[in-house]
Amino acid sequence: MSKSQIITDAPNLLNGMPNLSQKQQWQPIENEDWLGTTKQTWMAIGGNPETTPMALPGLDSWKQIMVLASSPISQVDGLREMLQSGKSPPTPFACLAFTGDGFHGNRGRSWKALEGNLHLTTLFSPNRPAQELGIGLSILPSLAVVDALDHFEGLRKTAQIKWVNDVLLAGKKVSGVITSTITKGENVEHAIFGIGVNIATTPSLTPGKFVQVPTCLREASPDTIITQQVFLPRILESLINRHTQLLNQGPDPLLSDYIHHSGVIGRNVEIWEESSNKTIDPVMIAQGNVENILPDLSIKLKNQSKPICRGRLILVN
Repeated sequence: MSKSQIITDAPNLLNGMPNLSQKQQWQPIENEDWLGTTKQTWMAIGGNPETTPMALPGLDSWKQIMVLASSPISQVDGLREMLQSGKSPPTPFACLAFTGDGFHGNRGRSWKALEGNLHLTTLFSPNRPAQELGIGLSILPSLAVVDALDHFEGLRKTAQIKWVNDVLLAGKKVSGVITSTITKGENVEHAIFGIGVNIATTPSLTPGKFVQVPTCLREASPDTIITQQVFLPRILESLINRHTQLLNQGPDPLLSDYIHHSGVIGRNVEIWEESSNKTIDPVMIAQGNVENILPDLSIKLKNQSKPICRGRLILVN
């Protein structure tokens, strides 16, 4: 297998992606590359085992990138199940599907996989003590989204993070992320990041107490031409940079940037109890003005002596 590889069943959907090799054409994956873990990973993320995918030299920082036209499952869940069975692709690893079913955010909340939007899953294997990484892994993917958005002129310095990990543009949700870890003893062996970014299409959502009004990049900045193919290398680069920063410097610099990009500090908010039971009316935990975000990622309200470390936050106008 080459040093770095992109494997896909839809090479035409990657046309226009910067940094792809312009000197080589897509070729069917070689038999020796399509054995063992590679094929198992392909199946774990929703790939058809009967399909012979195409391959091309990939991005140097990523050992392997797999791209599906459509996935029938959550690639976060499929990858986690594979890791729990004791098998792992070479890392850093990334996979994405242009459309699919079964995608979700935190606590299983549905995320619509619409054509033209980004549905990315990445895997890092830090193998570091959880105490050393702190809250860094929790905030890393939302910071990477903000970093990627800052590369585009029309979006520079506009993104904010709504506690805990939604990314907003002009107060509307453009991205949601999740972090899932696999631990071994005191070490975080693997970290999976699931990242959804509304690029071309704004999802139609049923309004509700906890539903943040959505937007997409095309709507938020119509004069800035951004596609999946253009955005993908930016977010991949940002993820690598933030992961390297976490390993080398610990979580403090990430927390500092997270606070800098916060969209809740100084805002009046309500924080409600998390509940998976839809038949039980939610209970408000606290309300007030956000004074600060503390090192453990809890929220300090001006009128509360005890920080808030859990719950669903609503911005109050």
